[in-house]
Amino acid sequence: MSFCPKWVFEAACAAAAAEYLSRQLDLNTVANGYAATLSDFYQPIAAEEVAGVIEPMLRFLDELDAGETAAPLATGFCYNRIIFDQPNKPRKLKGLFGSADEPVKAREYSADAAVKSFKAYVYALRNQVVELAPAGWKLADVEDSDVLQKLANQNLSPLDFL
Repeated sequence: MSFCPKWVFEAACAAAAAEYLSRQLDLNTVANGYAATLSDFYQPIAAEEVAGVIEPMLRFLDELDAGETAAPLATGFCYNRIIFDQPNKPRKLKGLFGSADEPVKAREYSADAAVKSFKAYVYALRNQVVELAPAGWKLADVEDSDVLQKLANQNLSPLDFL
């Protein structure tokens, strides 16, 4: 089996949440687009599963009264999942024998775990253990991952999933 790595799923869901917050698209369009792209590389991922991460993330941001900082928080989580293995320990995207976004044999990700990781990121940010993404950073800036490049370059439209 070829499952999506946990960090890719979490980064993709965070990017989807940031896109939902910054563009005028409905949740189903964003979830369908991200799930379809991830499913091109890994075992199929249901749009409901991606939406099942985005919705609790948005509720949590609403509880925090994040307002204008909601999208930067989602982007910051995406950035940290991609760039770091652990806080302040860089992830090596391209290695000698493959890349970090290659499929894994067992399913490691879940919607609940992704939401918990996001909440942990927000609390770590408050405690200055992690940082937000650098100003102007976007998913398209990640060059060493075909999966993340395809996610960044997709052009979501509500008409695509009718």
